[in-house]
Amino acid sequence: MEEGGSDDFLYLPYTTAVKLSRNGVIGNYVFTTVDTDETETVKDLFDEFLYPIFKDEDLYSITAMSEMLDSLNSMIAMMSLLVGGIAGISLLVAGVGVMNIMLVSVTERTREIGIRKSLGAKRRTIMQQFVIEAAVTSSLGGILGIILGCLLTGVIGNMMGMEAEPTLGSVLVAFGVSVGIGLLFGYMPAGRAARLNPIDALRSE
Repeated sequence: MEEGGSDDFLYLPYTTAVKLSRNGVIGNYVFTTVDTDETETVKDLFDEFLYPIFKDEDLYSITAMSEMLDSLNSMIAMMSLLVGGIAGISLLVAGVGVMNIMLVSVTERTREIGIRKSLGAKRRTIMQQFVIEAAVTSSLGGILGIILGCLLTGVIGNMMGMEAEPTLGSVLVAFGVSVGIGLLFGYMPAGRAARLNPIDALRSE
């Protein structure tokens, strides 16, 4: 609704417009259709009417707002795919980071795992322990990311003069994805810890 926007219109008689502008040349016409499904048909009718007058298609153009809307939607879809790809790469990098952290943890705690197994701990128990640790690690990272995202959303929104507030649904989805990344990429280190031979694990230093 700012000044000079495309929604600013003034309707007045044609003769008055000619007197005010001192120009009787009409640059364009705007038509509306009752049914948007008939847009292509109307375009063809206008083309059949104008071509015999101008004899050259380069001297006039017929544009439908639906075509502009389709172009805009395709651009938005392309941008969404691009952002989705970047987000997917970020999640992959985060998952690999969680997996490396858990592999280091398993290596450093090999003797502890051997002691627990020698005392009767089952594979399932060891695996659950490390999977839960991976989920907690990624959850903490997700919470920090949500807090940072909420703060930046308000700051960037104020800078752009917009009211941008994170929704509860987006926060829950972000937290769920972070937990899922921990569970998915923590499974392999957990399985490695569960398969350790207790004797070999006790011998490690």
